[in-house]
Amino acid sequence: MGNIILKITALICAMALWFYVISLKDFQLTMEVPLTFVKLPEALAIASKPPSTVSVTVEGKPLDLIRLQSQKQSAMVVDMHNAELGSKRIHLDAKNFTAPNFSSVHYIEPDNQYLFIDVAVDTRIERSIPIKNNVTFSAAPGYALVQPPKLLREDLLVSGARNALTRIIDIPTDSLFFDSIKVSKTYSIPLGTEQLPPFVTPSDTVAKIFVDVQKIKSKAFVNIPIQLIGFYDRALNSLSPQQATVEITGGEKVIEAINSNDIELFIEYNRFAIEDADSLAPTIKLTLPPDVDRSMSIKAVLVKPDKIKLIKQHNADEDKDEEYGI
Repeated sequence: MGNIILKITALICAMALWFYVISLKDFQLTMEVPLTFVKLPEALAIASKPPSTVSVTVEGKPLDLIRLQSQKQSAMVVDMHNAELGSKRIHLDAKNFTAPNFSSVHYIEPDNQYLFIDVAVDTRIERSIPIKNNVTFSAAPGYALVQPPKLLREDLLVSGARNALTRIIDIPTDSLFFDSIKVSKTYSIPLGTEQLPPFVTPSDTVAKIFVDVQKIKSKAFVNIPIQLIGFYDRALNSLSPQQATVEITGGEKVIEAINSNDIELFIEYNRFAIEDADSLAPTIKLTLPPDVDRSMSIKAVLVKPDKIKLIKQHNADEDKDEEYGI
């Protein structure tokens, strides 16, 4: 038993000594680090697409290298305070490498090879880009969307290089679907800003869309006059009945705002001859506020009775002609 304990103790001491010796030596490690740009003048913007990361070789103690790689605290930083319009090749070296709290870790210049990046700089401008709505909304059964979903802000202000912004047509929202909606609500929808060119900064990352949903309701309007229009002898021609009931189905608030004066019923006299009929369905004219979308807010309009008859009376000359067989 004593020999086993002695052997285990010797093994632990040997491993500790090995780790101690290893920790005294410097090792090299190649890893990917972020590439960042700082101190760029406000009037300028990066117009190219440099890599987001670069591969670098660093040297340091093993434990420091392990911690550095796991904590991801290093980067290659490019100072752009002297940047000018146009393209430029920039040499990255030890002065660009930063690793806060790891002073013992150093950047190693590659043998016979320099690390370069190409950067183009252009004038910075701001531009309003249209927002494209890719969201689908659907009301619950018994409810209706009474107007198209409305973007509360139809465009987005973005900032970046001139030649980058001129290539942007629109900024889409995420493609989402909302169904079974029962209440009016403003939705915050993420914008597809990841599709923007690099170094283009949007003023916001979400679009707000208002959806107006109302419960479907029906309302009957009685004794609506029916007009016979066109060129005809008013003493001999009339309609029967001369009034009708109009039942309108649609969004609750829209229906409640309608009164009898907003409804007109009429039939053109010539239609009876053209369609060779003695009874016709009247034409309905419904006057709604200009901000109301009729195609979405009104679901049905019914007239009772659905057919109106033309009543013709004979004049005295016609009676005489019939009497003499003419």
